[in-house]
Amino acid sequence: MDLTISSIESQLKKETHHYLVKGMMWATLISLFLVVVFLANIKMHSTPLLSLHQATFFLAPIVIIASIGTVTSRFFKGVEVSNRALFTYLFMLEVAWLFLIWKLFENGGEMYAEHAALIGVESLIDVLVLTFAIALFPDRRVMLTAVLPLMLISFFTRLIEVPANPLFPATKLFCFLAILVTGQKVLYSWFRKAIVRDVEKQYLLKQFRRMALVDGLTNISNRRHFDEILSQEIRASERNNHPLCLILIDIDYFKRLNDSSGHQVGDECLVEVAKVLAGICHRPRDLAARYGGEEFVLLLPDTDLNGACQVAEKVKLKLAEAKLIHPDSELGSYITVSQGVCQCRESMSADEFISEADKLLYSAKSTGRDRYIGG
Repeated sequence: MDLTISSIESQLKKETHHYLVKGMMWATLISLFLVVVFLANIKMHSTPLLSLHQATFFLAPIVIIASIGTVTSRFFKGVEVSNRALFTYLFMLEVAWLFLIWKLFENGGEMYAEHAALIGVESLIDVLVLTFAIALFPDRRVMLTAVLPLMLISFFTRLIEVPANPLFPATKLFCFLAILVTGQKVLYSWFRKAIVRDVEKQYLLKQFRRMALVDGLTNISNRRHFDEILSQEIRASERNNHPLCLILIDIDYFKRLNDSSGHQVGDECLVEVAKVLAGICHRPRDLAARYGGEEFVLLLPDTDLNGACQVAEKVKLKLAEAKLIHPDSELGSYITVSQGVCQCRESMSADEFISEADKLLYSAKSTGRDRYIGG
């Protein structure tokens, strides 16, 4: 399977960025929720660490930053935001939380002695650690940069307030860190595998679509694709009252080439003729297709019979310039083609359109080949 590492890495980078945007919103919503819970706890607690006025003042940076993030994400929905901008925003949000935690520690005083307030602050830090870890897990370096300051604050707070038991905060720090690192590895490996599978699936879908619509030998549209486009263009021509022409092309004495030079030479001839036709169909809606065997077809929307005949003349001239060898042709040493040029008439079906072009092609072949006849 011709899957390049660059395509996988490109998709991985895109999906990682998409996740980080979602992670930013996740961290923002959790922060706003924690603010509400924090204020409610102060309101309900008889002896809070901070007064309601103090808490409101210290929570203000968090609310302001989270509100800016929410409004910005709504306002710039669908606009690409750089990873640097996302990381800067999350860094500011974390700094605002660190400021609050510092103020809690500074104002806690003797209340930490009963450990209830200490446990509350530790719980808040643990929730923030998990929040930022989940929000940033695709990028381990950034994730650890975000969570380590919070984990170290929790460690030193416990160590300072309860110095008699240093083993617990140290064990918690290293176990928590080990869980986050190993968990990030596992989740990222699943994340990457999911991206690889998605890239492979998209690649296979493109390949299947290509196999369904492109001729495997000549690499231009196949009969199936031509039939689909023909029906669409006939409807568009009738709706817009624009001309539509079709050129049915047959390689002169192709069977003799196959019989004398072999099928490989015949296949090479078909490939070269297809290249010439594809080069002539340069407008966006023009279509060159292999109709079957040695027959090709050009579909020319917004082209009247005179314009289509000019295209047929160009096909003749370009093939003459290509000088594709045909040792058994009665018309010379090079490949020539016969062409039936037909313009679609009102209420003409796709089958009638092709049948009319086929009759004109037969007329071109029966009157000497290496020519086109329009009608």
